[in-house]
Amino acid sequence: MEELGAVSEPCVHTEQEDDKSKLPETDLLQPPDPNPTGQPGAAWKSGLFACCNNPCNALVTALLPCVTFGQVAEMVDDGNIACCTSIMLYMGMCFGLCVGIGLCCKWKYGLCKQTAEYRTKLRNKFNLAESPALDWVTHLCCHCCALCQEYRELQSRGFDPSLGNFS
Repeated sequence: MEELGAVSEPCVHTEQEDDKSKLPETDLLQPPDPNPTGQPGAAWKSGLFACCNNPCNALVTALLPCVTFGQVAEMVDDGNIACCTSIMLYMGMCFGLCVGIGLCCKWKYGLCKQTAEYRTKLRNKFNLAESPALDWVTHLCCHCCALCQEYRELQSRGFDPSLGNFS
């Protein structure tokens, strides 16, 4: 056992030890590449403003965008989040928009960021191009059109978002 008054030897690092403690840059953890093939993203099956290609969905989205968001979110998350849960999340964000004018811009941005996350997931799932703008910008400027486009994209790939399962 060491004596109380003993002084320990100073810690001296050699140049070799310092080199071993540094990791090469290639060994650092990198985020996963959303496009591992390196190929450019494919085009969407329908345009952003082609809402009338599915008039029923366009009407539902215009009146109750939370329903379309819930349907898309459930499909994109492979059923891990229920449509009703997504609808409640969306309605909660919309309620936050109505609470106060001062918070309006903050909540609108938050709502668009939240819904754009599902657009990003959908794009990554089917290797789609981020067009016509960044996902959150698309949702900020053309929210209902973006939701309709996502719904139509799922339909064109054999999914039925209205049922919440594969067709």
